[in-house]
Amino acid sequence: MRMQKFRSSPAFVAVFAAAAVCLAACASQPSPRSARPAAASTTPPDTIIINTNIVTLAAAPAAATAEALAITGGKITAIGTTAAMQALVGPNTVSYTPPAGTTLLPGFIDPHSHMSAVGFYSDTAHWTDVSGANLLFKPLPGSKACTEPTNPQVCFIPVQTQDDVNARLTTALSQVDPSSLTPYVLAFNYDPARLGKSSGCSSGVSFQCTTFENGQALAQLNAISNQVPIMVASQSGHIAYVNTPALTLLNICGTPGAISGCYQPTTNPTQETQLANLGQLDEDLALYAISFFQTKILDANKGLGASLIQKAATIYAQHGYTVAQEGAAAASLMALYFSALDTPAEQAAYPLTMAIVAYDATSSDYTKTINAARAGRVLFGKNPLLNVAAVKTFADGSPQGFTAWLSESYLNLYNPFTDPNIFQQPYTGLPDVTQSEMTTRLTNAHQAGFPMLIHQNGDAATTAALAALAAAPPPPAGTRDVVVHAPMITPSQLAAINPQQVTVSFLLPNVYYWGLPECQQIIGAPDTVNMYPVATAAKSGVNFTLHTDSPVTPPAPLFAIWAAARRYAQQPSWYPNTNPANCPPTMVSSSGTGNQTISIAQAVQAYTVNAAWQYGMEATRGTLEVNKFADIVMLSANPLSMQDNVDQLSTIQIVGTYSQGRRFMNAAPTTNWPEQTPGN
Repeated sequence: MRMQKFRSSPAFVAVFAAAAVCLAACASQPSPRSARPAAASTTPPDTIIINTNIVTLAAAPAAATAEALAITGGKITAIGTTAAMQALVGPNTVSYTPPAGTTLLPGFIDPHSHMSAVGFYSDTAHWTDVSGANLLFKPLPGSKACTEPTNPQVCFIPVQTQDDVNARLTTALSQVDPSSLTPYVLAFNYDPARLGKSSGCSSGVSFQCTTFENGQALAQLNAISNQVPIMVASQSGHIAYVNTPALTLLNICGTPGAISGCYQPTTNPTQETQLANLGQLDEDLALYAISFFQTKILDANKGLGASLIQKAATIYAQHGYTVAQEGAAAASLMALYFSALDTPAEQAAYPLTMAIVAYDATSSDYTKTINAARAGRVLFGKNPLLNVAAVKTFADGSPQGFTAWLSESYLNLYNPFTDPNIFQQPYTGLPDVTQSEMTTRLTNAHQAGFPMLIHQNGDAATTAALAALAAAPPPPAGTRDVVVHAPMITPSQLAAINPQQVTVSFLLPNVYYWGLPECQQIIGAPDTVNMYPVATAAKSGVNFTLHTDSPVTPPAPLFAIWAAARRYAQQPSWYPNTNPANCPPTMVSSSGTGNQTISIAQAVQAYTVNAAWQYGMEATRGTLEVNKFADIVMLSANPLSMQDNVDQLSTIQIVGTYSQGRRFMNAAPTTNWPEQTPGN
């Protein structure tokens, strides 16, 4: 998913410009992330946590478990027995005993997602849910928490067909206030790949039926309304669909009625412009459309942006994160974080540390991304909760949207990707940038002091990304480049990666949500059954992490851990599995790369120890040890005890978290598990 780049409002421009002014003088200042921890304090601790089960994940000879720890100034200053911690207590020390049965682990570290989008999409006043996945952990109909069991804005009711999607858009249209400053219909997380049979479709599902992904989105959305702007964002974030009024507002160069100051596509502009005239916005145009309308919402509602950032952080903390990522942030989004966390009171209420990844999609000139990252570091200054961790580039798009760059043709293709007037045939997807351009971007980023995240999904994109990494100079000392997603990476490619310089981060929940559609319709069984070869990565010695890419999938680390250990592909009632022999519910095979399941312990380490290493935070986070930040997740049970019954992971509740020593308790989440998976 590419996160919103937000067109800059005047307030954002002003605050970010101030940071940019001092780039020349300030660019060499070290990031707060790189600071070494101070020595353990000898003063009485601020807090002791006692009489509980602590799993440190520390390497030997450090203790693997303990029953108590002490926190001073946001860091762990002692760890051991309850009696030992009580002996350190001073007159102002707070003593806390977690609920019986609680297990403490290092806080979950988010290797890759787009946190702000979770907050923005939770804004039911402006966004309509057309998802088949429970991104926001809504209660299920039939539960006490579901107060409106027929309202998908309140309870989780997955869309099953295109008819469901159209009905929700029509309902939203009836609620538009034409006198509002934002008289739009905006919908999120639409995914035609997961839709079942719609009316008028006698056989087949998803792309075999009518969807917006057929080269006729403009006409279909105009049929719903040709007066009110409608924009539908895909679940991958790589495609959006618009009607004529929305297309007119977006003012994309090369579309009817475009006027001076129009937006020029920056990725494959010829093809993107042709698609835009059909109402389909791919890659940077999708990002532009989402950000255009979201900015309209924020500009019309003062203070909403900061409150939605806080809401997203709360959702992440409720599911165990203590470090979250903003995975593709332009200058204006960084400025929003700065304004939302500018005062001590705002920082005190914020339950996470943010790792910001800079990316400017508005230009093919990558120096703009690097300059935005530099300005972000200056802007954030010494704010302990904000850090520009890396920069980003894209090699390609999304398999389920047919924009991933493959070496061979897709299993099946549908219009508009079969149109020879738009795409060269046979169609294999398109690269966002060439291998040589990726190498140049890596080189320039490293010279500027930043590691890079490279998004790639198709096998051709992965080949290009790894070649660029091999050709570029190493990342700055103490940092690592990240290969993000990598569903089709091969054993030989994993073996060739420099394990001291590169992390591979896998999107395992994709197996659950798209395993069946990708197997049956998009790339076929051989490339799907063993996609995301995390077990091979573990055997090869490559540092690997797991991520959710939220809002692509729900921001639930335990769910991603379950997906990595189980590899179950959802079998929706509305989307039949027509060939379980080729596309088994459990995506494992003895052929190809072999069984790619990993243990719960390996998956937990991917979200803690390995994730800290990915960021260069291993000296300060990832394990519970003296001198490290007191970033802690408190769980109702120990996930490491559930290897014999992996499905038990769905029963764990997040009791609360500590973020840099500050305690944030959960009223137990109504739903900690996003879907009805096997065993729950």
